[in-house]
Amino acid sequence: MTAPPDRVVIVGGGLAGHTAAATLRSQGFHGAVTLLTQESAHPYDRPPLSKELLLDSKFQPMLGPDLADLDIRVHTETAAVAIRAGEIHTASATFPFDAAVLAPGLRARNLPGAPQAMVLRDIEDAIRLRAELRPDRSVLIAGAGLIGSEVATAAAALGCCVTVVSPEFGPAMPGIPNEVLAQIRGWYDECGIELVTGVRAMETSAAGVLFSDSSVRAADLVIAAIGGVPATSWLTDAVEVDRRGFIVADEYLRTTLPGVYAVGDAVSWRSKRYGGETHLEHWQHAAESGQAAARNILGDNEIYDPLPYFWSHQLGHSLHYVGRHDPDDHCAIEPDPRSGRAVTWTRDGRPTAVLAIDAAHLVRRARTAIDTKASVAR
Repeated sequence: MTAPPDRVVIVGGGLAGHTAAATLRSQGFHGAVTLLTQESAHPYDRPPLSKELLLDSKFQPMLGPDLADLDIRVHTETAAVAIRAGEIHTASATFPFDAAVLAPGLRARNLPGAPQAMVLRDIEDAIRLRAELRPDRSVLIAGAGLIGSEVATAAAALGCCVTVVSPEFGPAMPGIPNEVLAQIRGWYDECGIELVTGVRAMETSAAGVLFSDSSVRAADLVIAAIGGVPATSWLTDAVEVDRRGFIVADEYLRTTLPGVYAVGDAVSWRSKRYGGETHLEHWQHAAESGQAAARNILGDNEIYDPLPYFWSHQLGHSLHYVGRHDPDDHCAIEPDPRSGRAVTWTRDGRPTAVLAIDAAHLVRRARTAIDTKASVAR
């Protein structure tokens, strides 16, 4: 077995990078571990940024354990600008490594034009946004995905007049039954949020937001919640990235540069489960990929092939999705005795995915059923 490295450098201070660092220590690694993050804050949890932190200025989303207690050196406000074999470079220093973990994450995509819309990707974005969400202000949110819906929930709770605009509507997955979409759409009405679909926000200007139907709508505050792009431009040709900017990795999360692994939102890896390149942008994947990469650095040779899972708390309700379905999978909707409902997709009689609506207790059972190709019994 290859000897473990003496020096590990991790790029990225989100959950994936933090988990990789903590896992190295929990697995008994005693070498030097250095984490570089371009943010001013030490590693923190991102899901609360669109929920608790917008509602409570005292909320602290810091991740545990404290890396300093694990003898891990964290360099804040330190952006990696290049990587070569055995070295990561910043604007003012070089960090040599025997193994490295790339966890650069995504940067928020914004609308063109000026003044620019606000975005929500990091803790500083959340603090700025929280200061702007004041009662009776008109807020226009471009995007009805998870972030857009969660920010809309917080803004409405703070007394804002909220409008959400999106070309399509529904959770970030294909083939949601119209009955379920109608149910979720009703949640917006219950919260007093206007939902406008069928048009796309194109750009911002002093007059407001220009939409794809040539209409213009003004608002006191415009928020772009239209996804993100991988923060990988600094990798240049040293590490292979695909046409979308995602880092290319194999089933062990190894990149094309020896000794370098990739984890979190910005990696596309080879999945045996789904028979091709896969990428996920959710909390569970960030944690699990960070753990897997750390163990593989230490010689475990663990194939990374998780069952996708994400959740969202929005508009007074919860959504939990596990698995992955194709649009042509058979779909069935069933009520749950505890007042929720489940949407189950099957292929050849075997479950491929489950969406639990106000029924979080079904998730563990659904995971087991999908992994064992059994039925999702209640």
